Amino acid sequence: MNEQPDDELERYGGTAGGEGLSLLQAFDLAVASISPHDPLRREFLALREAIADQEEMIGDARQMIEKLEEVIKKVTSPANRIGTFLGNPSRDTAHIVVGGSDYYCNVDPRLSISKLKKGTRVLVNEAYVVVGDLGFETGGPVTKITEVLGTDRLRVGGEHGMQSTVLQRSAELAKSTLKSGDEVRVDPSYRMALEAMSHPESRDHYLDVVPELPWEKVGGQDEALQAIKDAIELPLIHGELFQKFQHATPKGFLLYGPPGCGKTLIGKATAYNLTKQLREKTGHEMKEYFMHVKGPEILNMWVGESERIVRDIFATAREKRREGFLPFLFIDEAESILGTRRASRHSNILSTLVPMFCSEMDGIDSLDDVVIILASNRADLIDPAILRPGRIDRKIKVQRPNRVGAREIYRIYLTDALPYAASVTRDASSTGEAINGLIDRLLEAQFARRDENKFLEITLRSGRKEMVYRSDLLSGAIIASIVERAKGRAIKRAIASSGASSSADGADGITEEDLQFAFHAEFSENDIFPPADITEDWFKLIDYDPENVVKIAPARAAEQKSRPPSAVI
Repeated sequence: MNEQPDDELERYGGTAGGEGLSLLQAFDLAVASISPHDPLRREFLALREAIADQEEMIGDARQMIEKLEEVIKKVTSPANRIGTFLGNPSRDTAHIVVGGSDYYCNVDPRLSISKLKKGTRVLVNEAYVVVGDLGFETGGPVTKITEVLGTDRLRVGGEHGMQSTVLQRSAELAKSTLKSGDEVRVDPSYRMALEAMSHPESRDHYLDVVPELPWEKVGGQDEALQAIKDAIELPLIHGELFQKFQHATPKGFLLYGPPGCGKTLIGKATAYNLTKQLREKTGHEMKEYFMHVKGPEILNMWVGESERIVRDIFATAREKRREGFLPFLFIDEAESILGTRRASRHSNILSTLVPMFCSEMDGIDSLDDVVIILASNRADLIDPAILRPGRIDRKIKVQRPNRVGAREIYRIYLTDALPYAASVTRDASSTGEAINGLIDRLLEAQFARRDENKFLEITLRSGRKEMVYRSDLLSGAIIASIVERAKGRAIKRAIASSGASSSADGADGITEEDLQFAFHAEFSENDIFPPADITEDWFKLIDYDPENVVKIAPARAAEQKSRPPSAVI
């Protein structure tokens, strides 16, 4: 009996003095020291249940108190600040910026300062000690680089009245290749460039695909093509002669003429063939970079924005040249952005846009740098400062195709691989001969000076009236549309005759009637021509001096509308 309490004491992990025991454990020791036959033992055991409940309640209360103390500590402690890490001037000191103010502060020893990167966010306590690394900020203002200063600094801003600012590069941008015009995201304190942003409009926004386009695939423009060949191929093939005669190579070209006659096609053919010539001469792999810019895309309502777009376009062209491309800057509808400054509706914009374009062109040395091609339906509206020698050196008129040219264009679109009706190929020895005969018959009807081919009546200032026929308004685009209409008509006929006996006679191909019908429909529907009462728009399509024209009216409009399509077949 005397040794039992000691055994129970050891079982509960306590000592003889009762140190380290809970109340319930001490009570159990006391009960254990009572003889099992003692009537008090039963009463003590009943009391033990009440003590156990009391001890559990005290434990729960203690945990609740600890939680409340923790909450009180959190809501009463001062907030930590967030700063941007700029560097470590010494081993245990960090250079940070918090709220626009710079601090040299200590770093928590538990935090390795060598792992902190320039530009990352850091947690700063009330004593301005760096106690945490929060990584890079994921948001922030975006600005444009105006100048790269060495390897570690960038100049940004300076647009729309904003003040220029010099930023440091973050660790993430330390090895990035940045250029003027690129956009970067900066920290809220405007001290550190954090991330290079892709442009909302890619720098390849104006990039257009140049297909394999040898000169032979451009029909009906022999004079224009010969002028361009002389301007771009001769300096490449006979460069020593140009140097001997000290003859300057042209910087740019102006292609002017009515719409649909192949100005854009000639521009792409120029890009393809000039790059091919350079590749063959130098032996280096080179690819063209064709920037197709529509004039109205440059105009912007914000002051200085149009000029910035022009700078970016030329900067992109020069950058691509340094990368090994041969850039071609093709500006369509050039009169809309390079028009005469006083006469233009956008005179306020063009008064600064035209000089900006001139200054950028003056920075181009020759064809070896950037090839500039302007295209316009109204060359008379382009500012003379653009067209003077030394800027746009060659003015090339793109004429409407004559009969020979129209024959070449038809032959490009009416290939041997197309299905033709038996009536087309019946009397010919080959498909090519049949197609040539078909085109000759088409042109005979389309170029005939008949009443049904009359289209416009021009009244001159002298009182003389001249008639414009359909063939005088023919273009490569119209011929392409005529062929497409004929294909569509042949497809519908083939669908309708599918499975019928009529399909056996070989009529499920393109017929001469399809092409004649398409020619009439192209002009009678008048989709590609302006309304007859807008004289100014007609001058883009007809080769007349606007000062000498008094009136333009449709020829026999009522008769053309009432005549059925079969009348021209």
